[in-house]
Amino acid sequence: MIRLPGLLLTEIIRMAKFESSDLHIHTDCDTLYGFLSDFRNFEELLPEQVANWKSDEFTCSFTIPGFADLSMRINSKTPCRSIHIVSDGKNPADFTLDYFFIPSGDDCQLSIVFDVKLNPFLKTIASKPLQNFVNMLGEKLQERYP
Repeated sequence: MIRLPGLLLTEIIRMAKFESSDLHIHTDCDTLYGFLSDFRNFEELLPEQVANWKSDEFTCSFTIPGFADLSMRINSKTPCRSIHIVSDGKNPADFTLDYFFIPSGDDCQLSIVFDVKLNPFLKTIASKPLQNFVNMLGEKLQERYP
């Protein structure tokens, strides 16, 4: 374990949480869950500049030019309740991405939570882009199901 004056490295690197507002998606939870539980659909939610896209049902990897290569996999899923995604392989930071579903009549309420391990310096730099990422996922889903 690395020690800095008076601190352990484990005390410095903490999870940073980025959350969507509660999203009202105009489709039933079964349809939304089916779409989000297959990574072959995830590319539709990402910005155009993403490169080197590869996916199967449970994993995906891609490059954000000038930033990083990212890989993730679905770790667990409960139909129409939640999907838990984790970083997989070499990534610049460990992260999780969670979708939480709440049926609302013929529609679905969705919450997106992105947790990432960042040191305080990286958190100040990455907070805005990571929050924008979470917001973009929600916006793309609302566009897909108007």
